[in-house]
Amino acid sequence: MTTRAELVDGFKMMIREGQRTTRDFGPEDWNYNVHTEEGGWVVRQLYAHLTSTAEIMPGLVGAFGQASEGQNVVANLNIDELNAQGIEGKKDLSDAELMEAFTKALEAAVTFLEGMSDEQLSEQRRFGAIEAPVADLLGTFFVLHGLSHIYHATSRPLN
Repeated sequence: MTTRAELVDGFKMMIREGQRTTRDFGPEDWNYNVHTEEGGWVVRQLYAHLTSTAEIMPGLVGAFGQASEGQNVVANLNIDELNAQGIEGKKDLSDAELMEAFTKALEAAVTFLEGMSDEQLSEQRRFGAIEAPVADLLGTFFVLHGLSHIYHATSRPLN
């Protein structure tokens, strides 16, 4: 099972790598299309998505706590719609404001993770097709998912 320390380290890595890789971005970098699925996302939308996803993590953990083992916590959730709402909610932020919101959201997630009980982290729950301890679900759907997006945000064609 993913440990609390591994989750915290993963979220801190997302903060560090998100800040590092966007530090010298210009306007053209923020508007580069890096995500062709889900209607296509530019880097700016991708970071809005990561920010809003981190912001909803405590609510998702609450849903895990209320669900019974084997119950698909996201069965009635339209993920594409949720993603679109999260991106829309950040559209008026400047690039600097977006990265500040990104950092704050991930720092809040770290604080939240540090306060979770071992029992909460080890509960077996289902998210879509994956059934695993909550800690593993958070590691997959937040840390690995987030790092994957950060990696794609750095992708550029060679000139």
